Amino acid sequence: MATAVQSKEEWWASKEKEPEGLLRTAGQVDWKDPGLEDKTSSVIHIVDYLIEEAIRRRASDIYVDPQKDAVLIRTRIDGLLKSLCLLPRSLQAPLISRIKVMARMDIAEKRLPQDGRMKASFGKRRLDLRVSVIPALYGEKAVLRLLDVDATSIPLESMGCTHDTYEKLLSMIEKPQGVIFITGPTGSGKTSTLYACLNHIKSENINVITLEDPVEYEMEGVTQIAINEKIGLTFTETLRSVLRQDPDVIMVGEMRDTETARIAMQASLSGHLVFSTLHTNDSVSAVTRLLDMGIPPFLIASSLSGVLAQRLVRVICPRCKETYQPSLEERIQLGIGPQDDLGPLYQGRGCSYCDLTGFYGRTGIFEFFNLDEDIRTLINSGAPDSLIREKAQANGMQPLRKAGLIKIKEGKTTPKEVLRVTTR
Repeated sequence: MATAVQSKEEWWASKEKEPEGLLRTAGQVDWKDPGLEDKTSSVIHIVDYLIEEAIRRRASDIYVDPQKDAVLIRTRIDGLLKSLCLLPRSLQAPLISRIKVMARMDIAEKRLPQDGRMKASFGKRRLDLRVSVIPALYGEKAVLRLLDVDATSIPLESMGCTHDTYEKLLSMIEKPQGVIFITGPTGSGKTSTLYACLNHIKSENINVITLEDPVEYEMEGVTQIAINEKIGLTFTETLRSVLRQDPDVIMVGEMRDTETARIAMQASLSGHLVFSTLHTNDSVSAVTRLLDMGIPPFLIASSLSGVLAQRLVRVICPRCKETYQPSLEERIQLGIGPQDDLGPLYQGRGCSYCDLTGFYGRTGIFEFFNLDEDIRTLINSGAPDSLIREKAQANGMQPLRKAGLIKIKEGKTTPKEVLRVTTR
């Protein structure tokens, strides 16, 4: 049975660890000076509380946004930003200083952006926090990204792929050579998929080396290199050196320039399996992106094994799940005819368990672009991506929106959620 709906005020009133006199729900700005005798110890307490509360709420990021009259604290939960609380404006500077101390930054430097890291634990969970601080109009803004240390152990089969896509991806990553791209916007789970792929194929019999900026998760049995362009440790120069280490598998965090892409794709022709990411709207657009970077069509056609495009959609909360009827506009956008029977569709009403959002957790939807001889011929001949996409779909490629429709039919997500993250 679904739990009763709680108002935001009731939810906050139930929190026992709220620092008295300091935190308020977002939207309230009429602050009174708490008159603290020891502000330093209070700031330490507040930062610890914010991190613990973000972990408890399953947040992936904490945002410390200085405003004119207050400091807005927000968290990113299941991909969307949500206001957590407001703090007095007087706490902005000590709050940022405390975060800088924890992340081993220079607390005296307030004019330039800085990056740092810290560690945290919550119960049995161990987390790395990647911290970024930048100067803004009303003071320095900080963003803390929470990275689960155990995220690299996520099995590939639990990423959310359909059985058919999973089998195709498995056959591709188990090949001894070729280039495999994971594509999608920032925050679509590309890095997690890369780590899941590496975790599946790594063994004591193969030499796996990664180039990352920065290294997000530590993985045992894998040589991980943190790129540092300030000292000349660039993707291009590091990749050249890595090839002299006789690697079997190479993971390049992101293809950012033509020379890195060219070296990586040439490396695949000499017997290396290469993983990397690209920022494109779908899988077929990876070919266009590589062409725009100056990679010759023959090199793309001969080295590219396949492309996996992905998005993350929020999962309906299991405790307040209820049936509903999609609107006519939603049916049209999803390509559902009036006569098509989808069975019962679901949405989340919103409860205290999901923090009134109607969603709890996320899962992936995937579009797998597998290159066969016909598609390689089209790439070599300079065919437009529309023609390549048409041929790929004729060969069984399932567009992202169709993959999302499967999740809708399974009762895992909603039409609005799929339409939010897909374009076709």
